[in-house]
Amino acid sequence: MTRHILTTVLAGLVAVGVGAQSPAALQPTERGKLYQKNRKVIERLVEQTVAAAGTPNNHVKRAESYYQVLFEFNSAINQAKSDKDAARVTELTTHLNALLDRGLAPTLVSARKMVAAGTGEAEYNRARDHLLAQVDALLFNLADNPAARASLEQTRANLVAKIPK
Repeated sequence: MTRHILTTVLAGLVAVGVGAQSPAALQPTERGKLYQKNRKVIERLVEQTVAAAGTPNNHVKRAESYYQVLFEFNSAINQAKSDKDAARVTELTTHLNALLDRGLAPTLVSARKMVAAGTGEAEYNRARDHLLAQVDALLFNLADNPAARASLEQTRANLVAKIPK
């Protein structure tokens, strides 16, 4: 009998302890503020996705649609720097790295294969160079954030390794 009571009391204490440790969920007003900060980047990502869907078999055009997204990331990172919001700079850089690794790199690899026969190679090279120039501009803007800069430099190096000229 005592064992059952102790087990029940222990289970109750554990439940109270776990229940008291609710996740640090954002309040609706905080979510609204974060959305407003990231609105342009989100809109540009949606626009890029729609543009890419419109040209499913033209990987060069799909790659070109990333330019505006990278430009928007650059603007958002500059704004976060102006606001002295290092955490947001890091967050945006993390999202940018994921976009480059999982979005742009595979698209450029497919674009390179598409133009391997020679048709469209000039377009591919122009798109590749413009996109890498935009990444370089982002790197320049991260000069005062060594951790974010180092992660983006590594992502850029991986990107270049995957998409040689």
